[in-house]
Amino acid sequence: DRAPDVARGKSLGLRCSTSSQASSMLAFIVSLVAYTDPAEELYGIWERNMGKNRETKLQTQYHFAYAQHLAPYRTRNNVTLLEIGANTGDSLYAWSEYFREPGATIWGMRYGVSDSRMKKCRAGAANCAKVHIHDGDQSSARDLRALVAAAFGDAFKAPATLANHEWRRAGYDVIIDDGSHVPAHILFTFTELFPMLRPGGVYVIEDNAFSYADKPTNAYGYRVGHRGGIGRPTTDNAVERFKALADIVNREECFQDLDIVIFSEAIDRAVFQVAFVSGLVFVWKKTAAQQAGLAGIPSLRWTSHADGPALQEYKRFLEAGKHVGVGGVRV
Repeated sequence: DRAPDVARGKSLGLRCSTSSQASSMLAFIVSLVAYTDPAEELYGIWERNMGKNRETKLQTQYHFAYAQHLAPYRTRNNVTLLEIGANTGDSLYAWSEYFREPGATIWGMRYGVSDSRMKKCRAGAANCAKVHIHDGDQSSARDLRALVAAAFGDAFKAPATLANHEWRRAGYDVIIDDGSHVPAHILFTFTELFPMLRPGGVYVIEDNAFSYADKPTNAYGYRVGHRGGIGRPTTDNAVERFKALADIVNREECFQDLDIVIFSEAIDRAVFQVAFVSGLVFVWKKTAAQQAGLAGIPSLRWTSHADGPALQEYKRFLEAGKHVGVGGVRV
């Protein structure tokens, strides 16, 4: 005769005095049973949408990091994602299913891929309608700016402040660079597109192995590794440049007078957080509130002890790694 107690939730240590409470408890129990691990969910989306390309995508195990770091963006209204390196489109279709909100927009930039090679979208008509593909070369400033214009209009320029209301209308929430994987291209594209990221947005760089190339090698038809290798801050090593942002994000509290520049003064000041996961780099942009709050940190007495020989040595180290990059642009 335990059945009545179980029905009332007594076995769970709960009592429901009303039918509405009983319904709420039942819904809670059903949600526990129906729970799907977010990483497993993304893995399944890739399996369904990526065809022959899914093996490479799944082997990287990127779904763990993406499920964790992109979760806050899934429920945003009118989220806009851009992926550099759209290839035949299947990863864009996967993202269109992952970002399931009707107002989501998925942009992709492809290079050297004809319409006849594009895969069929299998994510459902509503999701497929979110996808827009633009042709261009990520090492070309003109092509990158044309991509931004296609998404937000010719008149759009990155607002000067993070508090500007124009960000509500335009800008990317998520940018993923899965393009050529050439370190110089990665750095150049970041310099061009990070300013177009909305406040609070995240910029992701995939497949960073070529930053560690210590001798000339081929990367999808490009030669890399001339000046690369671990620990070398050159345009042949994008990872090393992003590592240097760790000092930038510590500046407000630990070293307010730090006068080094990694990408540009505007970009550096806008970076809130950097994370490194196997093969991936995540860079978050500050919100207006974060920028204002960090700028208001009072001067701390120990920061004066940071300016010494080590800083001068570090500046020489960074300067030695800089040279003219893609398209004559210093990156």
